[in-house]
Amino acid sequence: MKNLTTPQAILFGLGLIALAIASVPYSSQIIKPAWASSSEVHKIAICEVSGINCVKLTTGAIDGGKLRIYNSGK
Repeated sequence: MKNLTTPQAILFGLGLIALAIASVPYSSQIIKPAWASSSEVHKIAICEVSGINCVKLTTGAIDGGKLRIYNSGK
């Protein structure tokens, strides 16, 4: 391949950008979209390995930014 002059290199670069933009509508046919989850709501508990001490989350602010640990009684 021969060395490109500055205008040729700029034109080649802009052509690659145009090709990338033009290929966006067709990319969904090549790469399938990934969905994070279904419409179900999952309840998650953050606990120690023993499962006894878990984090208690409340709505709104959480005690000035700190998480409280409580005994779940399991």
